[in-house]
Amino acid sequence: MYTNLEFFKYQLNIESGYTTDDKYMTHLLNVAELAVNTYCNGGLSGYTSTTGSTAIPITVIQTMYLLATHFYLNRSVVAFTQVAEIPYTFRFLLDPYRNLIVN
Repeated sequence: MYTNLEFFKYQLNIESGYTTDDKYMTHLLNVAELAVNTYCNGGLSGYTSTTGSTAIPITVIQTMYLLATHFYLNRSVVAFTQVAEIPYTFRFLLDPYRNLIVN
């Protein structure tokens, strides 16, 4: 896992002692990580930066937290009357790491 439950709670402004939603929050973090990797067409596996580092960029990890936060705060469909895409921030942070597949 690239994310951390304690940091996720910090982002949500939830005390670390609150454990009722831990299983659900961990699930959301896993979903967010998979979604980000899928959006990047698997481009995160074996990621190597221009400096030779194999660490996932902090912007990508922040996107995982943003997506998990969105899922946590909106546990059902966001709007019934209007289709809306996940906020622009998601694409803005991930597009540089997207491994585009060209046929």
